[in-house]
This record gives sequence, structure tokens and C-alpha cells, in this order.
Amino acid sequence: MPDHQFLIDLLILLALALSSALLFTRLHLSPIIGYLVSGMIAGPYGLHLIRNVHQVEAVAEIGVILLLFTIGLEFSISRLLRLKRLIISGGLAQMLISASAFIGLGSLLGLDIRAAIPLALALALSSTAIVLKMLSERGEIDTAHGRMSLGILLAQDLAVVFFLVALPLLAGQELSFSLWKIAKVALLLGGLLVFSRRLLQPLLLAVLKGQSQELFRITILTLILVTAWLTGEVGLSLELGAFLAGLALAESPYAHQALSDILPFRDTFLAVFFVSIGMLVNLQLVAGQWQIILAATLGVALIKGIAAAISTMLCRYPLRIALLSGFLLFQAGEFSFVFLKAATSLNLMPDNIYQITLAVIALTMIATPVIAGQAERWAAGLSTLLGKSAETIHPEMQERTANLSGHVLIAGYGLSGRNVGKILRRFDVPHLYIELNADNVKEGRRAGDFIVYGDAASADVLHELGLERARALVLAINDPAALARTIGIARQSNPEIYILARTRYVAELEKLRDLGADEIIPDEFEASLQLGANLMRRFNQNEGRILHALSEFRREHYSSMVRSDSPTQGLSVLEGGQLEYQAMPSDSSYLGASLAEIDLRNQTGTTVVGIIRHDRTIYSPAGSMRIEAGDTLMLLGSRPDVQRACELLHGHTL
Repeated sequence: MPDHQFLIDLLILLALALSSALLFTRLHLSPIIGYLVSGMIAGPYGLHLIRNVHQVEAVAEIGVILLLFTIGLEFSISRLLRLKRLIISGGLAQMLISASAFIGLGSLLGLDIRAAIPLALALALSSTAIVLKMLSERGEIDTAHGRMSLGILLAQDLAVVFFLVALPLLAGQELSFSLWKIAKVALLLGGLLVFSRRLLQPLLLAVLKGQSQELFRITILTLILVTAWLTGEVGLSLELGAFLAGLALAESPYAHQALSDILPFRDTFLAVFFVSIGMLVNLQLVAGQWQIILAATLGVALIKGIAAAISTMLCRYPLRIALLSGFLLFQAGEFSFVFLKAATSLNLMPDNIYQITLAVIALTMIATPVIAGQAERWAAGLSTLLGKSAETIHPEMQERTANLSGHVLIAGYGLSGRNVGKILRRFDVPHLYIELNADNVKEGRRAGDFIVYGDAASADVLHELGLERARALVLAINDPAALARTIGIARQSNPEIYILARTRYVAELEKLRDLGADEIIPDEFEASLQLGANLMRRFNQNEGRILHALSEFRREHYSSMVRSDSPTQGLSVLEGGQLEYQAMPSDSSYLGASLAEIDLRNQTGTTVVGIIRHDRTIYSPAGSMRIEAGDTLMLLGSRPDVQRACELLHGHTL
């Protein structure tokens, strides 16, 4: 009779994961905590419901591999290069500070240096799987603390390679072995680069010509697993190989399809991964030595959090962002288990230290969703308590902003912020930008824009930039928590200021309005309107009807969010009528005639409100103005009247 034990184990694991995730979601907590608790219950140190623990761990590793692949897909090489300062400066600083502190602490506690070094290197790593999953779910990847966390995590993932290469040296193995590993790594990376640039696109194109979705999925999965296996063969982590595979595919036109195909597999396997982490927690050990484990967990979290905060401040981010990064990166990570396991196999780690460290790593990972959920509130409170620190404005900038009045503050120098600034410049409205990304600040200054490095969520920064004298505040930032905080500060500091905010999601409208925003533009809603409008134009629908429909949809959607004089109330003049853009037919008998001679008003009841000529709009044209070939008339009137006017200009019934 065949052995179905692994299938039974998997069913138990998925049932526990599902029930615990539902429970913790109802409690408004991260489902990751539910997965970890499920592992503690079902594992060998709990109720021992899972028999084949090692098989579960093998399945779980696929989850991390797929996670790193999707992360690579979302980051092109050019985007990765933009993070190089954060990866090199922030990542190296965080690991050096953390590892040095742990080595020093281990030596004080009498730990042998050959055990202290691998222990310190393992604890210096944070959890890419947990942190990036949380940032992605909350839409915070592109925020200041999201970019900083990502830079540090990528630096750690790359450092695992060198940690594993150097580990045999601690065990007294030959240096030539490690040098050969480095040579193999270089060959592999070079080969992957050539493959991604020369062979990947033709391969995927050939697969897609077969018009088989299943074949495309199999190709993508094969690419992931082969790359992961190759990196494993040369001594790198499997996860790094998956990341490189995603990076190779990121700039191809097939990246989005690959992402949508992989996401369901990734989320399922990641649930198994988090359950497997929970299974490592030795509940008996925790109960028997809870004082030591609790103290060690708090010590690791404190050292890691401070190291991440210091490294963030070294990258010139303000205190609030530094504290946020610290609250996100205080845990040890999944690669810590990999590294500790390798150290134990080389007899570098005593078994009791290994078991205690496993428990500490798992507990810090379990605590991460809880701590991260309060990170914004704690970071804001602590930064206020500790003072403004790195949030002061350069004296030269203070001089330039001291006499500003009636200006517009634009938070964020992304595409949205830059476009708002261009419009303000066109109308000669004084304005300045506030930006947290140092690279964006340099770019803005090179472009000649008035841009200040600072945190828009800081009351001190807003005060120094003349918030009390400003006419309006435009918030074009990607950080939802910072957006809410800035609105609250601005409304309290200047009750009369006009606050225009951009948000990604319609669900945030009510909250931001309650905080004091006058106008909120949700990206997803406005994008959907533009998609619909462009589609109707493609179908040759009347332009006036399109504008009227957009106005109605906005009015319905924003009715409880906007003031009566808001521009989103739309084109009230179109009520009961329409605005039509009518290109003059090349054979029209009215070419060369004046508007007074045509007399559309008396003949059809339609008013000519403008003429578009040579890409220039002439509003309220005089009656003596003559119609030329290529003109487009802007006609305003009721639908039947506009229809009669169009037929008159064409000379026949339409």
C-alpha cells in the first residue's frame, strides 16, 4: 500500500494555515503570525502533527525562491542601480554595526571567536520574505523607508554569498577552495548576464509563438528552478539565483505575464515556508529557558533596530524614517537559518547555542508583523520626543524660503509632483518641492527647480518652509502613513490652507478627508476614467458626452468627499446639453464664410464657443472671424441642436 503520509502532512499544514490566517485576519493582525503559530502547534515541539518535517522544509524553500523571483521581476537592473547608494552605504553599515556588536557581546559572554563570528553574521541578516511581503501588501515599496529597507535587504542577500564562501576558512579549510568558489561565482554571473541579454528574449518569443499558456508557465518555472540550482551548485543561495532570474526577465515585455502566473504559486508556498519557520521553535526549550531566550530576543531586536536606524541616518534620511527602518529590520531572517545550519555542519556552533539562536530568530520573525503594525506611530512619537535632529533645513534654503508668501508646497518630486510644478510655472505661481530622496533632490536642482531635502511629515520642516504663509499644499507622495500624518500637521498649523492630496486607493478617501484634506485624487479611480474616456474616443463617441459622463461619474464618486465649489463637480454648463468638437469638412460650403454669415445660433440654436486652429484654441471668437480649412469648431448646445449644426456644416444628414 503506498505511503500517503506526506500528503496527509500537507493537508494538515494547509488546514491549520487556513484556519489560523482567517482567525488572525479577523483580529486585524497579519496572517503571517497565524502561519508561524500553526507551525509551532503542528511541529515536532508542539503536537507533532507533522511527521515529515524535512520534506515540508524542502517545499517551504520553494516559497522563498518564488518570492525572490517576483522581487527580481519588480526591479529592473536600472532601478537596482538607482539603489546602489542605499545598498552599499546603508547595507554595509547595517551589517558592520550589527555584526561588530554581536561579536563583542559574544566575547563578553565567553563565546569562542570561531562560534561568535558565524553567530554574529547570521544575526546581522534580516527577513527579506517577511519585510518585503509586508511592504508590498501595504504599498510602501517606493516610500523612503521602503527603499531604505529594500537596499539593506538586498545588500544582506548578496552578502550571504560571501559569508558562505568565507565560512570554511573559520573551520580551517584551504583558501584555494574559497578562491575557486569565487571564480565559479564570477563565471555563473557572467553567463547569466549573457543569457539574459542575448538568449532569453528569443527563447520566450519562440515559446509564445506556440500560443500555449501552459508552455509559457512551464518555461518560467524551469528558468527559476534551473537558475536557483546553478547558483546552489556554485555555493550561492538558491534564493539569490531566483532573484537573478527575475532580474533577467524584468526588462522584457513578458515580465507582467510571468508575474501574474507565478503569484498564486508564490503565496501558497510562502504560507508553507512561514509554517515551517514556526515548526523550528522548541517550545520546551522556550519554556525551560524563557528568561535567557527573552533577554536574547530583546537584545537582538534592540541591536538590529539601532543598527538599521544608524545606517539609515548615514544615508541622510531624517530621524523618523531611520526609526521606521529600525522597526522593520529588527528581526533575524530566513537566511540566518541557512547560515547557522552551514556553521553547525562545520562544527563551528555548539548545539545549545544553536537551539537557543533558532528560537530567538523565530521569535523575532513572529514579532515583526506586530511591531511593524505600530512602527509609524512609534517612529513619529519617538522622533518628536528625541528632537528634530537631521530634519533642519540648510541655512541657504532658509534664506530663500523666509520671505515666501502665497506659495504652493509640493511634497514629492516624482512624476505627479513634477507635472504639478510645470503647471504652476506656466501660470507663474511660486512653488517649491519637498523631497526625501537625495537622488531626486540632485536631479531637481540640476533641472533648476526650487527643491528642498526634507520630510514633509515633519512639523518643523513644514514650518521652516512657510506652511503658515502658503496658499496650498500638494501631496504627491507614495507613503500612505506619511500622507496622513502630513495632512494632520498641515491642517492644524494652517486651518485656511488648501490641501490637495494624491492617493493610490479609493478606500483611503474617507480617512484623508476626515484628517483635513480638501481634495483627494485617487490614482486607481482617475486612471479608470481615463481608460474609459480613451476607449469612447476610439469608438468615435461625442466628446461633449464623454466629458459630461466623466463629470457625472466624478460627482457620484466624490459627492461626500468634496466641497460644493470643487472642480470635480465638473462641467455644470453641460447639464442637459453637450460640447461637440466638429472638424470642418474639406468640402463644406461654409469654408471662407464668417461666423456671422453662417449664423449657427439662429439656424440651429448652437453656440460656437471656440475654434481650434493650428493647435491653438481661440475662445469666444468674434462674428467676423472666417472659417478656414482644418479648423475645428467647439459647439455648445442641446443634443438635437448640436446634431442639426453638424448636419448643416456637412451639407447633408448625418
